Amino acid sequence: MKLINGHLNTIFSFLESTITIDNLFQQLKEKNIEYFSITEHNNLFSFAPILSKSRKENLKPIFGLDCDIDIDGQLFRYILYPKNLDGWNAIKLISYKLLSKENVKLIDILKDNNIYIVEHPILGYWRQTNCIIEQNNYYYGIDINEVENNSLTKTHTHKCLIINHFSILNADENSTIDVLSKMKDSSKIANFYIPLFFEIEDDVEYKDLIIQTNEFLKQCYIHFETEKFELPKYPNDLNISSYEYLERLIKQNLPKLFKKENWNSIYSERLKYELSVIKQLKFEDYFLIIQDWINYAKNNDISVGPGRGSAAGSLVSYILGITEIDPIKYNLIFERFLNPERVTMPDIDVDVQDDKRHLVLQYLIDKYGVNNVANIVTYSTLGKKSSIRDVMSAFGKNISEINSVSKAISDAEINLLQEYETNKKFALELNKLNEVDFSMSKQILYEANKLEGLYRQSGTHAAGIVLSSKPIIDKIPTYLLDGIQQTQTSMEYLEEFGLLKMDILGLRTLTTIKEILSFIKSSKNIEIDLSKIDYNDQLTFKLLTSGNTAGIFQLESYGMMNALKKVGVSSFDDITAIISLYRPGPMEHINTYVKRKFGKEAIPKINATYDEIVKNTYGIIIYQEQIMQIVQAVAGFSFGHADLIRRIISKKQVDLMLKEKEIFIKAAIQNGYSLKDAQNIFDNIEKFADYGFNKSHAVSYATLSYQMAYLKAHFPLEFYASAISSAQGSHATIAKFANEARNLDIEIISPNINYSSNKAIIMDNKIVLPLTMIKGIGNESVKLIINERQLNGVYKNFFDFLLRMDNVKSIGLSTIQILIKANALKCFGYNQMTLLSELLNNNNNSDTMLMLKYLRNNDNQTEVNNAIKNWKPYVVYEQNIDEENENEIALLGQIYNLSLTEDFEVNGSRLIDMHIGNEYLTTLFCNSIMQKTSKNGSQYYLINLQDSTKKISIFYFGTIENYKKFNKQLVSVNIYVKSENQYILKGWKLKHE
Repeated sequence: MKLINGHLNTIFSFLESTITIDNLFQQLKEKNIEYFSITEHNNLFSFAPILSKSRKENLKPIFGLDCDIDIDGQLFRYILYPKNLDGWNAIKLISYKLLSKENVKLIDILKDNNIYIVEHPILGYWRQTNCIIEQNNYYYGIDINEVENNSLTKTHTHKCLIINHFSILNADENSTIDVLSKMKDSSKIANFYIPLFFEIEDDVEYKDLIIQTNEFLKQCYIHFETEKFELPKYPNDLNISSYEYLERLIKQNLPKLFKKENWNSIYSERLKYELSVIKQLKFEDYFLIIQDWINYAKNNDISVGPGRGSAAGSLVSYILGITEIDPIKYNLIFERFLNPERVTMPDIDVDVQDDKRHLVLQYLIDKYGVNNVANIVTYSTLGKKSSIRDVMSAFGKNISEINSVSKAISDAEINLLQEYETNKKFALELNKLNEVDFSMSKQILYEANKLEGLYRQSGTHAAGIVLSSKPIIDKIPTYLLDGIQQTQTSMEYLEEFGLLKMDILGLRTLTTIKEILSFIKSSKNIEIDLSKIDYNDQLTFKLLTSGNTAGIFQLESYGMMNALKKVGVSSFDDITAIISLYRPGPMEHINTYVKRKFGKEAIPKINATYDEIVKNTYGIIIYQEQIMQIVQAVAGFSFGHADLIRRIISKKQVDLMLKEKEIFIKAAIQNGYSLKDAQNIFDNIEKFADYGFNKSHAVSYATLSYQMAYLKAHFPLEFYASAISSAQGSHATIAKFANEARNLDIEIISPNINYSSNKAIIMDNKIVLPLTMIKGIGNESVKLIINERQLNGVYKNFFDFLLRMDNVKSIGLSTIQILIKANALKCFGYNQMTLLSELLNNNNNSDTMLMLKYLRNNDNQTEVNNAIKNWKPYVVYEQNIDEENENEIALLGQIYNLSLTEDFEVNGSRLIDMHIGNEYLTTLFCNSIMQKTSKNGSQYYLINLQDSTKKISIFYFGTIENYKKFNKQLVSVNIYVKSENQYILKGWKLKHE
């Protein structure tokens, strides 16, 4: 006899279980189980994956909810089961409330006769209080190990169920549950391990209780019908069908995009065909919904990307304004987007301005209803480092030990056991723990390896949004997060439950472009329409070919810069090709592309039809669309069939591929191709199908890349101001952009208390850096400083600033010290030491702070004004350039003001400009030089050098005569850049020698 488990948590009950879905179903299969219960703690996250897999395996999952329920202000653990579909809907609502941080009271649940209420065997009300609750739908969970000694089994037999809490599948995982409990800061539910779905002797004394439990649980099973996919209806106020409305929009938009002379039969036939497919598949509402919210965004100053993914292959999408890519112009194929021979939901992904994405979501909620729109849940897993850190913490290790071990873990995609075997540094740090307990490292490694990959918590999908024709909770469990409904089902199961998913991705690039255009309008009074710029602009191509692509979407990595230099960008097609080729695998074809472009390698000829299709890519199949075109042209297949072949090859479905190859060759021969040519063409398709890139997506992103490059080439001042604002949080990136701008003779002004904002601004054709880039100054402090300046004018002098900040209670002395050291107060005409001395009252006779206290609550404005006007420091100290430079490097990332090397610096030989593998002769300032001795007794020197852009350290093994003479001096240095932060000193001398 088998007992149906009544209470099982999977890894979706975060940090409470080690049971994965795959492992669970493996046991179900091995033990030939039909019925089984799933009761996650306070959530229904596993509902969709369990139900989906059960349907495939023909199993019967019993869904319940393990939850914390309020009785007179105290929480007790219960397991709720549905009597029927109404009961299931009630349980969904309870999980909604629990995940939304609402309190759920037992008194309210008792009123619902569609729910069975079962006390948790360990943490239930009776177990904790010894109080009985009499109710028809109320039951008591009894641990199988306590059946014989539990008084309830004698006094309330008909209300008792054998309910054991399962959170592991194997006995050796009990220690892992201990670790998880400590990680979650909760007490472990003490129970004796018993195998899941174990056999029980037929003559066991509590046989009747087992039968009673099994019958009870079986009646809680609900058969969920497969949800029919139903697109939300787009509401139109013309009382016409959605298809008619779609046609009307097309007719309205056509004249805006095409002049009569540009509209030809190619366009008209393509439009007619696309509309027929959309009508046939009944997707007109989908297109209307997407175009509607995009139209809302564009009309409300929210930037939308030119396209993303395969949707750019649709002429209907282009005419409706969903994309800004003409598919005919770029030879894009509709069937790559919507294939009538492989019917799936169309997938239109759209990029929007990242700081306004929430407005689009709110529009959808307002239009379709708060219950019909939701964000999509995601789950974050425990990685190598987090597993080690959490286990070490659970074992009581201190933060220093935890940091030492976790920092030694590599980023390699191997598990912790493999890491221990291959990473000597990690093994060494972990083994240090054995000094206290000889088996400690082994225990930690063992447990951490088991934790790796388990779910830690839920999150929100960055782009995904669900839209439904009726309340989403009617179809799947949901909850409320930050005031917005969110699914308890991850994105891969949504379509199975009849729900429409849309990807609306917040893209920082669009925000940056919009800011650049705004800067151009305000500084030059020029309005740029990016749809009308010259896409054959030679200045833009020149910039791209130079590799000066920092800050340009998709093109700013070091490898991409080198690729652009090799290719020598001379057309928009080159940009599209490089974006497509610069990926693992096809990257190897970049050199071939370059050689063939410049005539250094012959383009192989295969067949006239084939050769024409790959002509613009120099004989290389770069795009998936080229594969489809070749199949269509050679074999005469439809583009839909051609797309199916492309998918089969790319997914390496060998049996289907061999079958399609045979059909292709026969069709090609019937079309007049030789057997040799047909085989050769298919072999080429097969070779490149793995690497082929979606051209629709490539053209869309190449458009964004080109637009940014165009703006950088023609409006560098505005480009760099926006790029610096976008780089907040990274001193290195800000320095990179600031130094590039300086190379173009654009003046950079460091953060200034009287001019700076929370973003970079343009003032008198100069870029003023933001106050928010100062390390140690929070956004709130910056906001208060700016608000005060906007309300009462610029700060007249240091004393005026102190007096006004004294009224802003959250701006303390430590914040003002940081501002002084960052040179943000240099506009007052005094150096750092002078201002710091006044602030800290280092001069016994200084009356700055005394006067500040005196005037703190003074209502005599004349006296206050005179004090401000007449203020001056008690002592003006000599400027310490070295110290001020050190402070700027620490707080701003590099020197923006005084630098001893600046007059000697040449573009290309500054530290920030240097590239790995090159040798440079330059002028640097020697901050310090120290003689040291290594562990083996060798003598070496630690030399700290800097220029206005960067600070470096060099270890020099050799002899330096009279080394102290270099300290705090300008030096001419010959250095070789070995790696990103490793420099080799080839030679040096004092600058004045």
